[in-house]
Amino acid sequence: MGQLEDLKPVDKRRVFDLVKEAGLDVSDWANFSRGPKWAAANPKYCYEWAFVELGRVVILNLWHAQLREHRGTVMWSENVRDWIQRHSVPGAKAVWRKRAIGFDTALQAAAREALPIRAIINDGRMRKAADDTAKASSVQRRLLDPLPWAVTSYDKRTGQCTLTRGVITKGSVDQFDLSPDVSEVAGRVSVQSTVFVRNPLLRAAALRRANGRCEFCLDPGFTMADGKVFLETHHIVPLAEGGPDSAENVAAVCPNHHREAHYGSRAMVIRETLTSRLGRKRSTV
Repeated sequence: MGQLEDLKPVDKRRVFDLVKEAGLDVSDWANFSRGPKWAAANPKYCYEWAFVELGRVVILNLWHAQLREHRGTVMWSENVRDWIQRHSVPGAKAVWRKRAIGFDTALQAAAREALPIRAIINDGRMRKAADDTAKASSVQRRLLDPLPWAVTSYDKRTGQCTLTRGVITKGSVDQFDLSPDVSEVAGRVSVQSTVFVRNPLLRAAALRRANGRCEFCLDPGFTMADGKVFLETHHIVPLAEGGPDSAENVAAVCPNHHREAHYGSRAMVIRETLTSRLGRKRSTV
């Protein structure tokens, strides 16, 4: 139960801050009677169960108590249409029905467009779903999962849905996929240097093999606003030292260990570890 235990929040972050951290525009949160200073408390947004930016990303509030771990994979499996039905009976709270519909709409968008999902994990006192007379749930702790989630099954007929942690819907990117921000370029100078040509197919293969995790420390790369996971591709034996631009010499690593592999005192340890791990991976293919 390692991953599931690691996902248990230990402090309480504001939904506003987590949604912003996940990359959504929160400027409209300031448009309410108490003004921008109290944007995080805007009831139009802060109690919602789901947030969607069409074509880009979905953010869902999930309860830690509803998560399950199976063979090292954390999943969430529910039927939100059952929630909608429960909140549609006479006397039920209309706002809960509205939020459940919004949640199901977000799931459908994520399934239809293969959108990445960012999960806000909540922990505390969860209201009994079947009791509409019960007090509202009370969140004591919450966090934003650094790993992306994805819809791995969605039954359009019944609404039964499964989300899986660590599934990358839009792939990974490395430092060569990012265009420089021209607004940060103060000027242009002419320089002479040796340029090494890197095969983009080898970079892409390394990123697929790593599946979002640094091949040295095994920790996940950071998730970008569009749901892609960022790692850096690295030649284990540098091209400048005569290392080949080949599959067995290209690893995907986190930015910290990429810098350390070039400049740190443990450079040879990292080189030997990556060489050994990539060798083992190839032998199992």
